[in-house]
Amino acid sequence: MQNRLRFFYIAIIAFLFTGNVAYAHNEEAQRLLSSGEAYCKSGKNTEAIAELTKAIELEPKLSPADLSTAYYNRAVARRTIGDSLGSKADFEKVVDLDPTPRDAAAYHNRGIAKSTLGDKEGALVDMKKAALLGNIPAREWLKNNGEKNPLYTALDDAQNLLSSGKAKLASGDHKGAIVDFTKAIELDPKLAAAYFNRGIAKSLTGENKSSREDFAKSIKLDRTPKDAEAYCNRGIAKSAINDKKGALTDFNKAIDLDPKYREAYSRRGKLKNEMGDKAGSLADVKTATELSAIAHP
Repeated sequence: MQNRLRFFYIAIIAFLFTGNVAYAHNEEAQRLLSSGEAYCKSGKNTEAIAELTKAIELEPKLSPADLSTAYYNRAVARRTIGDSLGSKADFEKVVDLDPTPRDAAAYHNRGIAKSTLGDKEGALVDMKKAALLGNIPAREWLKNNGEKNPLYTALDDAQNLLSSGKAKLASGDHKGAIVDFTKAIELDPKLAAAYFNRGIAKSLTGENKSSREDFAKSIKLDRTPKDAEAYCNRGIAKSAINDKKGALTDFNKAIDLDPKYREAYSRRGKLKNEMGDKAGSLADVKTATELSAIAHP
């Protein structure tokens, strides 16, 4: 009986240890994906290829969608440094791995892969799907390839109104900004950034209830932020509706993607102070101040 119990406990410990190792590997795979993407965006293609290759080597710990993203980013980096064969092989993996893309960016990525491999018709189908889901690079690709559609024009107009609204918001014309953001939403009801910025403008004009509704809508629409700014914006929105833990997670992600993002440190510092983390708050405020001094010597 004692021997059986001993073997049982050993089996439990082994299971827990294996689970912890698997979890650690999954965390490492996600870190490598984020790091590789950040290197791609900053033009450090050699470093990006190294990080993404390490992520791909952890294949069992990645979902097919994440693995496809890793191959896509590595393909782009390889193409940029002139590795045509390596890039082509990676684009082929993108097409094989992502039979049902999960979002607009995934459709765009698969479209680029198909276009690179010579499948123009397949690329066109994917780019149209991405464009309908609001992907701006896909709409640009379609325009550059002679595709004209009134819907894409409306979506472009929505982006122009978003830019106009942001300019008015920055200049202090809050009511004018609200008008532009509202028009943008009418043209593109899925434009999360328009809801977010309208929420900011409304909060500055005292429309607090309506502002919170816009922030909640922007969070609902922006399930997968594409960059540090988008994560920071979603963090601000979550903070506004009192989802402090969710906001902290988004600010952390924004800083992971861009360690020099002053706004994210500033926002996180304020949030940490509200959550009682005085030391963490002071550290973030100090970093934000230092980054501001570098940007404006």
